[in-house]
Amino acid sequence: MKRSEKILLASFAIVFLIVVGGGLATVGLKNYRQVKGETAQLQAKLKQMAGNIAQGTEWQTKADWVDSSIPKYGSHEEASSKLFAAVQKEAEAAGLTISAKEMVSAAVPKEGDPLGYFDKASIKISFADAKEQQLFAWMHSLQKPKSFIGITRLQLSPHSQGKSVVCEVDITQFFRQATATNLSKAN
Repeated sequence: MKRSEKILLASFAIVFLIVVGGGLATVGLKNYRQVKGETAQLQAKLKQMAGNIAQGTEWQTKADWVDSSIPKYGSHEEASSKLFAAVQKEAEAAGLTISAKEMVSAAVPKEGDPLGYFDKASIKISFADAKEQQLFAWMHSLQKPKSFIGITRLQLSPHSQGKSVVCEVDITQFFRQATATNLSKAN
């Protein structure tokens, strides 16, 4: 082999190694960054899981409180009537007059819905002429943690006269269906 062929072969080998080595280095660097990113994500998830485990007793305490405090009713209708009685009582105490009321049918909870843990009874009420201060005092008094009552929809519009509003409210009672007691026959 001539000297010029050797130089040409050596330069071709160097260029080939640079091209192939550069491609391999690029692929290797890309894979390294991907593995490093996945490792960081897994470390963050592991840290979050450790935090969740550390808070396990706190969450268990909260779950126990919910289980012991949630109202239990025998049927959806019973829950709806008790809800309406509570809403009516609080409205009268706040000086509000309910102009319309309607029972809302229960929606079947979707799979994975966090509120599907509870049974729900809802009513829709309207106030034709409510003072804002009385209305908000009523809403505040109605929604207490132990009552498991929440306002799930609120629509306000100004009344044509004075400083009052026309209001439509959906109110939901979260509860658990009481299990029927099994009667047994005594011998």
